[in-house]
Amino acid sequence: MAMKQNFQNLDQFEYWNLIREIGSFNDKWEDSVATKSEIFNRLIKNLDQNSITILLPKFNPIALHLARSYSVSVIGPVELRTIFDMTNIKLYPSVDAVSQKYDVVLALDEYFTFAVDEQDQRNKLGAMSKLTNGWLITTLQDYKNFAPHKKNQIEAVAINSEHNYIMLENSIADKKDKQLWYHYWCCIKDHNELLNFGPSTRRTMYFKQLAKYSSDVGSKQYVIQKNLLYKGFFSKMFEHIITVNF
Repeated sequence: MAMKQNFQNLDQFEYWNLIREIGSFNDKWEDSVATKSEIFNRLIKNLDQNSITILLPKFNPIALHLARSYSVSVIGPVELRTIFDMTNIKLYPSVDAVSQKYDVVLALDEYFTFAVDEQDQRNKLGAMSKLTNGWLITTLQDYKNFAPHKKNQIEAVAINSEHNYIMLENSIADKKDKQLWYHYWCCIKDHNELLNFGPSTRRTMYFKQLAKYSSDVGSKQYVIQKNLLYKGFFSKMFEHIITVNF
């Protein structure tokens, strides 16, 4: 009964507040952020050493570290400034509010799978292509061979003498559309409080599908980076890094 009474549905701001809270109990949190951001820093340098501006269409703590070397902007709620030190980062409330083009658009955490249908995915890709005068970098899991959207994840993290967090990711398939699912991200805190983020409507995105959509909006080059993988915070699944030149 206590679990039901302490149920809380989170928005994006509260989600990142929780992630930061959990990270604060982990001595390796800052190292994890730095390690993940360095993957993309090296990649950007290899793609174009003259790149100086980066846009993230969805917040990721990686932005905090990249802002030490680049001019970084993020699309996200202004409340993020109350959790993270974002003095060096420009915040936009929406895609429509972005007022310039960027050398790199960094659309992480399978950004293009957060869509209700293929047209929605095309629209998101089209919008991102118009915001870069150089590169789009994004990530995808292998939906053709592993069907990661059909697997649930459970992980216990940040356990210390005072706090215990159990992280869960749950995918519920749509009854009519096999390519569509509803994603829940949950945290059981101290064994008596359930925090929930979702459901987020998501849709599979295949490598060839992304290549086709990219070509349709004028891409010059599409590459799945070999031996270069990214894993989100508190995720067990690796994502392939893809670069698209416009």
